[in-house]
Amino acid sequence: MRLLIPHTAIILLFIISFGTAPLYPDDEFSSLYFNLYLQEKDIKEEKALEKIYLKNNALYCTGESKAASENNRAADLMQEGNFPEAAEVLEGALRQAPLFVPFRYNLGICEIHLNRLKMAMQHLRRVEAMVPEFYRVYLQTGYIYKRWNRINDAIDEYRKAVRFNPKELNAFVSIGDIYFERNQMEAAGKYYDAALNIDQFFPNGLLGNAKIHFKKEEFIKTIVLLKSIDITKDYDKSLHFYYAESSFRLRDYKTAASQYEMLLKYRNDRFFLSYSAGLIEHKMEMARRFVDR
Repeated sequence: MRLLIPHTAIILLFIISFGTAPLYPDDEFSSLYFNLYLQEKDIKEEKALEKIYLKNNALYCTGESKAASENNRAADLMQEGNFPEAAEVLEGALRQAPLFVPFRYNLGICEIHLNRLKMAMQHLRRVEAMVPEFYRVYLQTGYIYKRWNRINDAIDEYRKAVRFNPKELNAFVSIGDIYFERNQMEAAGKYYDAALNIDQFFPNGLLGNAKIHFKKEEFIKTIVLLKSIDITKDYDKSLHFYYAESSFRLRDYKTAASQYEMLLKYRNDRFFLSYSAGLIEHKMEMARRFVDR
């Protein structure tokens, strides 16, 4: 489907991308440019405009402008788990282009991983002010409120994400996780099922229900459900934790060890903001010792 853009907007976007615009598109039309492409439409022009897209929770830019190059360098560092260096790159870039949304959003993600949550919130609120329709920002602010134990605020943020995108399934799952952590399994299950009603194979919705079985000590059911999840898609890496813990309780120590090992491959994942990597390593070694007996 083709998105129709007013002629004046096309001219402005063209100037930002190709004309006399600075290397960093830091004027007020940056957010318009970004917002149009968030709608995931195929815009056909004589020359391809740069696009902005999500990959593993970081924003990337197509094209060869300096802004795109600097942003993508930082985003690649984020994929490697090098959040301190990525933050340095983005801080320098923002001094040149304080209104360029990918810089600001990616820096907010870096600050979350660096556990500088107040700074993360400031950057993400700036993104919200520039592009309120960008529903992914509310998943991040909701997570921060959850870390601050401001649960009602967290739920409100996740609901904002759903209002802007009713098919943002991770928002449903995130609310379910709040109830799960409060040991309110019935309420948690309703939100996990809400995601699965939209996509019956959604990995994190299935994981949510598997966690409920785990909480009830139904470890075989937990593993059966976890095995049904397609991990070639984007999924919550805590899957490996629940798989390992269930296997350990069923005395399948070999599987437990391999799942702990798999989890440790994702040390930059948010899971390790709440769990110590050292603890997971200890659990893995303990499972391996049981295998060797």
